[in-house]
Amino acid sequence: MNNTKTPTAEKVMFPLRLPPDMYKEIRKIVAIEHEKGNYRYSTNDCLTQIIEKGLKEKK
Repeated sequence: MNNTKTPTAEKVMFPLRLPPDMYKEIRKIVAIEHEKGNYRYSTNDCLTQIIEKGLKEKK
């Protein structure tokens, strides 16, 4: 699902390798969102939010 106004064809994809421990933590966050009824929330959404938050904090 495209949550931004960026057309899918213009998005940049890159491979991301996560350590197993970190992946489990991300999955826990996604599972909590699913329990709240937000079934559209995905691992990619979670990672995007974490990256955006980190970039905002750096500024």
